[in-house]
Amino acid sequence: PEETSESSGQHAPQPIPLTRLRKGIIFFVVGMNGLFVMICLSIMIPFFPTEANEKDPQGPDSVAGLTAIGFIFSITAFMEFLTAPFVGKVLPKTGPKIVMFLGGLLVSGAISIFAFVDRIDDWVTFLVLCYALRAVQGVGTALNLTASFALLVGIYPKSVSLVSGIMRAFVGLGIMIGPALSGFIYDEHGFALPFLIYGGIMFLSAGAILVVLPGEVSASEDKKSWEVLTATIKFPWTIMWLVISLVVGAAVGLLEPAISPYLREEFKVTPSEVGLIFLLHSVIFIICAPISGVIGDRWVKPKYIVVLGSLMQGFGLMFLGPVQALGPIPPALWKSILNMAIIGGGSGITQTCTTPGMLEAMYDAGFTDSVELHGTVAGMITAFFSLGIAVGPTVGNALTGAIGFPDASAIFSIVVLATGLAVVVLDVIERIYKPCKRSTYDLEREPLLKSQGTEVATSDTNI
Repeated sequence: PEETSESSGQHAPQPIPLTRLRKGIIFFVVGMNGLFVMICLSIMIPFFPTEANEKDPQGPDSVAGLTAIGFIFSITAFMEFLTAPFVGKVLPKTGPKIVMFLGGLLVSGAISIFAFVDRIDDWVTFLVLCYALRAVQGVGTALNLTASFALLVGIYPKSVSLVSGIMRAFVGLGIMIGPALSGFIYDEHGFALPFLIYGGIMFLSAGAILVVLPGEVSASEDKKSWEVLTATIKFPWTIMWLVISLVVGAAVGLLEPAISPYLREEFKVTPSEVGLIFLLHSVIFIICAPISGVIGDRWVKPKYIVVLGSLMQGFGLMFLGPVQALGPIPPALWKSILNMAIIGGGSGITQTCTTPGMLEAMYDAGFTDSVELHGTVAGMITAFFSLGIAVGPTVGNALTGAIGFPDASAIFSIVVLATGLAVVVLDVIERIYKPCKRSTYDLEREPLLKSQGTEVATSDTNI
């Protein structure tokens, strides 16, 4: 099912006739909107698990209670996973502007109402309301971010990779500063104020979208997009990259609800200090992600770099507790901080490699560079990463309640390391059975790197 350059160009989105200044303003508003959306998703990390744990009628740290709290975190990503594929069907009829505005309102409303859930004493009512609000927030996030990408592709049809990369930077920055800021606000002013502040900011951002964004966007639908989509689950390497996305998402999801109670109980740190630890984790992520992207584009194939990322993330999770099966290693706060930084770096490397790695596999399957290919690959990687984010907190909290956080983290580390090993094994098998085959990925990239005026496909980073 090979795409031709003609067919790809025929279905490429057309640019929207806007001045350069107007485009810049739109890009800034959309980028800040993505930042605020991710802040709203991440502000709960430093303090909510502990607050929710105290409401458990079975007592703190019960297996059922921790599992239920973990699902509060994971349901948002699960709703993103379910909603995002349908957004593409709605966009041609409504345009990205309306979808983004609606998504922003849903996020703003859900996060503002969440400010009052701590006043509910009944455990079941508390859980149901939390699930409902986080589900609405997940739907709003999927609507908002998916439409954002579609809008910017319509404005910058010849810079899809660059646009996506910058948007990932905004998203990563939101995840980075959300826990740090909310931790300080919670320490000074209590539970409700972080949600009310960012709910109000998100409402203003939705209003800015309605005012600044163009009303109509030219859109087209690629008739071969279904062939590209099905190809992502047909070949060994494409399946491998989806599994990697799922696993790295699950490992990231483990930390959201579980690390804050562990650090606060083990080392008596405050919520603001937990936020700072997550800030360091995210800073290292943002530093390692573009560096690994440049290395992967110019010197080393993504499938080799992802092994390094898996090793860093796997061993960081192994020693985060640390697991006592390795011997009597006494826990220390500086060790946990160091391993959180290592996990952040490994996660950044791994997530950065997934999109170019999947592209390499698709090139080898006979597909050529096109906007449709980039969009489908990025969508599938994002979907499986979101599924991992949905699974990670629930499974992680269940394991934490049953065997403790250090051993739960060790189990996740084994899965991450096994995934890296699977990449090595698959590469060895490929070399044995195809020793003389030159990767189509290399053939596709050579003219792109050498010709002027042609864009080089770069990787997108998932947070």
